[in-house]
Amino acid sequence: MFRTFWKFVGVAVMALAVSAPVSHAKQRLLMGTSTGGGSYYVLGGTWSNALNGRLGDKVDLSIEVTGGPETNIMLIENKEMDLGMVTAWQAGDMYNGKGKVPQKFQAMRSFIPLYPSYLQIYALADSGLKTIHDIDGKHVASSSAGSSSFLAARAIIETLGLKPAKVSGMPASQQLNTLRDGQTQASFSVMGVPAPVIMEMEASNEINLLTMTQEDFSKLLEAYPYWTQGVIPKGTYKAAKEDIHVISLWNFAVAHKDLPEDLVYDMTKATFEVLPQLANAVKDMAKTKPEDILYSSVPLHKGAIKYYREIGLTIPDKLIPAEAK
Repeated sequence: MFRTFWKFVGVAVMALAVSAPVSHAKQRLLMGTSTGGGSYYVLGGTWSNALNGRLGDKVDLSIEVTGGPETNIMLIENKEMDLGMVTAWQAGDMYNGKGKVPQKFQAMRSFIPLYPSYLQIYALADSGLKTIHDIDGKHVASSSAGSSSFLAARAIIETLGLKPAKVSGMPASQQLNTLRDGQTQASFSVMGVPAPVIMEMEASNEINLLTMTQEDFSKLLEAYPYWTQGVIPKGTYKAAKEDIHVISLWNFAVAHKDLPEDLVYDMTKATFEVLPQLANAVKDMAKTKPEDILYSSVPLHKGAIKYYREIGLTIPDKLIPAEAK
């Protein structure tokens, strides 16, 4: 009798265990941004709060200050970071083993298009600098070493054969101070438009936006196929008395390929639902559209593919990774 009773109890407990709802722990995620105060960092803070609010039972997302896209890509490859913000340029080069590190970084997958950034080169008006070629013999500044701004400055200088006296990496606030003090004569910044740092500079100083010729653009776009030619519209800044043609770089958010499909699907969908909040932090996010994901230079995460197909986008074969085929 007792044996029969305990057998019944055991079966009942097993049945309860199978039928009881399973409690899934939140997925703790870390997103790499950029240096403090940069557009990636500002966007990351708002984005993490928005996703945690929207997907609070599934995601606990935190952001990390990093050196920018290159660092984010390496951290994702090593599984020290789950998500990161990158430029199509650095992502494409590093994915294909053409970055400065001789290795293919193929653990990342795109899931959200962000916005195009523009390489803006500026100097005080009384410096006399007007074109990119005027920086020869000058001390120029850019963001910290490893950032998109710093790497783009180096790339342009090498490709166009320019000969500045020195190139220094430093935070945006320090760039303003060194320009005003005459310690540097020009600054390179890859940012959205209008760039807060340039607006701040124009509040107290007259500046010039340094221009490039079509021949310059041809050389640069041939050397860097993930770059494009963009335009800063007339009137964006006091210095933009006409349209200014500049180098443009697309920005994306990438995820490690091993993140669960459903999780990345949920994050992708939720991100487009909170775009107004993101645009309050970084104005360029107001222009973000799902179809911009097709500008990606690396394959998409299978969770993102599920979302984009669901809303009617056709994903080209080059953006579909092996694990999603």
